[in-house]
Amino acid sequence: MRIYRDLAPIDETLTDYDRRCFKLYIMLIDADEAGVPWDYSYPHLFDEPVGTDYLKAEARYRSHLERAKWMTAKGYRHLL
Repeated sequence: MRIYRDLAPIDETLTDYDRRCFKLYIMLIDADEAGVPWDYSYPHLFDEPVGTDYLKAEARYRSHLERAKWMTAKGYRHLL
């Protein structure tokens, strides 16, 4: 069963999807800051192989990473 959307939300408010993805967002930021290549961490974080659609997987990864960064910069304020 697929848990994560192809692309993360772009809303300026916190969504239920964001709440379900907190753990993923933290792991994405940790991997990025550690310099782990996206295609190495992708199968571990999204629980599926990169597969044959490399560009789609990369877009998915980067979309969620950008959302994770938004959460640390602005999104967390919606939790208060």
